[in-house]
Amino acid sequence: QYSRRARIAQSSALPTVADEPASPTSTLPHDSAPRVTSSAADEGSMQQNISELMVLCTSLQRQHSELLVKFQAQEVEILRLKEKVQVLEDREGVAAKHSGDNASIKGRSINEGEAAAERISNDSEEI
Repeated sequence: QYSRRARIAQSSALPTVADEPASPTSTLPHDSAPRVTSSAADEGSMQQNISELMVLCTSLQRQHSELLVKFQAQEVEILRLKEKVQVLEDREGVAAKHSGDNASIKGRSINEGEAAAERISNDSEEI
C-alpha cells in the first residue's frame, strides 16, 4: 500500500523515545513521552509541500488558460486591424489616382520645405 519512498523512509526512521530504554535519572514527564518519528514528520511535510504545489499548479494552469484566451483575442484583433489598414490603403491609392491635383500640391509643398531648409541653413552659415 505504501509508496516506495514511504517504505524507505519508514525503514530508515530513527527509533522513537518510547522504543529506547528510559533513563533512570530522568524525572521530567516530557522526556518519557513518545515523539513523532522523523519519517512521519517528513511525510507530513511532503504532504504539505504536495498540497501547496497542487494549488500552485492549478493556479498556473488557470493563468495559462486565461493568457491563451487573451492571446487568441489579440490575434483576432490584429488580423482585423490589418484588414482595416489594407482597406484604408486601398482607398487612399484609389483616391490618389482620381486626384491628379494632389500630386502637384504635394510636390509643391515638398519643394517649399526644401527651400525653407536651405534658407535656414544659409542663415546659420552667416551667423
